[in-house]
Amino acid sequence: MSPKILTVGSSYFSMDLQIPSIPPAGSNVKVKNFIRYPEGSGIGTAVALEKLDTQCILCTSIGSDSHGKMIHKFLAGYLESMEYVHIEKGVSAGTCFHTEDPDGAKRSFIYDGANAYLTTDMVEDAFSSCPDAVIVNSDLPQELVYTAILGATTHQVPALVNLQGKEAARLPFDQFGDGTILVMDQANAQRYCGMRVQTVEECLKACISLAGKVKAKYFVIRLQGKGSFAYNGKYYYFVPNYDFIPADERGGEEYYNVALLLRFLLEGDIRMACEFAAVAETVAMLRPGGLSNLPSYEDIKSFIVDNELDEKLLI
Repeated sequence: MSPKILTVGSSYFSMDLQIPSIPPAGSNVKVKNFIRYPEGSGIGTAVALEKLDTQCILCTSIGSDSHGKMIHKFLAGYLESMEYVHIEKGVSAGTCFHTEDPDGAKRSFIYDGANAYLTTDMVEDAFSSCPDAVIVNSDLPQELVYTAILGATTHQVPALVNLQGKEAARLPFDQFGDGTILVMDQANAQRYCGMRVQTVEECLKACISLAGKVKAKYFVIRLQGKGSFAYNGKYYYFVPNYDFIPADERGGEEYYNVALLLRFLLEGDIRMACEFAAVAETVAMLRPGGLSNLPSYEDIKSFIVDNELDEKLLI
């Protein structure tokens, strides 16, 4: 029987705008093209779990406007239960606008909308679903992150805490439990440790520093363009990235976290979990289409076999 995973995270209606240039104040510019799609850490994690044949209990908040209805319809196509997807009446859905200039410069405009209405009571209530593990996405207010982590500790289930991106909440040092896997990017690792994190040696120093402050089982630092560094308080491992040009990066981060957690729950081996997650993320980002086209396990299996990778990666 596959595990039941509770995930707490954001939900947004997003639009990518292709523009020829940034107009000066008081003028305008014609948009060349645009695409609309649901995104957010909660939605991305939920879809990734369902794509890997795992039941997801999603705790998130969406609006009652047309964008919220689009998000609801999208999620209903994946989730078995929508019980903890809260619809806020009279509130607009969280909305993101992303632009990219011809020179590659990117900008985002974010309106939290209904995401700001998710409460600690809603998060606590979601634990009544009796999950086997929890994924906490820290692009939410600090008190919600605290509540989700504390809930996992109280119910004695493993938790993967995703501390990646500029919106990551501050590290709740006193909330982590023995079953926590802490996944962070370079920027946040440097922020929390107060030291540079670029080499394996620097990652080890940073993790040792964190281990002295945070009660967690594993620390995973994702080194941009290089790979991941994992530490369990005694041993450390470095897992390199695969060399590829992504077709679509949307959903890659959430897919990595899901693959890592599911493989860890299966075997309890953090190194193999990181190796499997690296393969899974590669397969995901080689496919265009974002969340709507995330791979299944069979797709990952085919990639492993076709590229003659380590057979231990197969489940």
